[in-house]
Amino acid sequence: MRKKIQDLISTVKENGAHIFYSFENEEKYVDNLIVYVTAAIGLGNHVMIIENDRIMPELQKRIKAEFDKEQQEMIHTINNYEFYCYRGNFNKNTILSYLDNMLSPFLENNIPIQTWAHVEWRDQEQIYQNLGDYEKEADAMLQATNLITICGYDANRVPESLKELLLDSHDYYMTDDNIVRIDRKSII
Repeated sequence: MRKKIQDLISTVKENGAHIFYSFENEEKYVDNLIVYVTAAIGLGNHVMIIENDRIMPELQKRIKAEFDKEQQEMIHTINNYEFYCYRGNFNKNTILSYLDNMLSPFLENNIPIQTWAHVEWRDQEQIYQNLGDYEKEADAMLQATNLITICGYDANRVPESLKELLLDSHDYYMTDDNIVRIDRKSII
């Protein structure tokens, strides 16, 4: 998987990409995240990681073990619960504003940045439609900035109806072991 992620990053580094990652294995998920960070830093890019409290300790341990001090300064972490449930629930406008505010200092100062977000949510009414709407608007925002971003979703929490919405708003579909380009015209 290392080569696939590195090849993808090299391919999309100029125009950006919005990647839907449906993961089943948490260990492979963290391994793939580290490969993504390594590829980003190899290009001289900073990385913003939005991750949960359960995975963050392992991630921090790996970052300390695998990256030197200068590289670690290029890695920025945010708690995903605070990011996605900032006002108590998943609200796309709040999240998009928060994302814009986080990225603006980098973009305004021409500091290259990539993002990795572990998307999680509380149970709430119309959550799947809200997630789909959020991803469409995030996709438009990301295309305007040519960012490379991976949106990680636990496959066990994504029903087929949500998966279809997510495939419709991303450029690539990634699993623990593969990455494919999405032909949006063929998605119903």
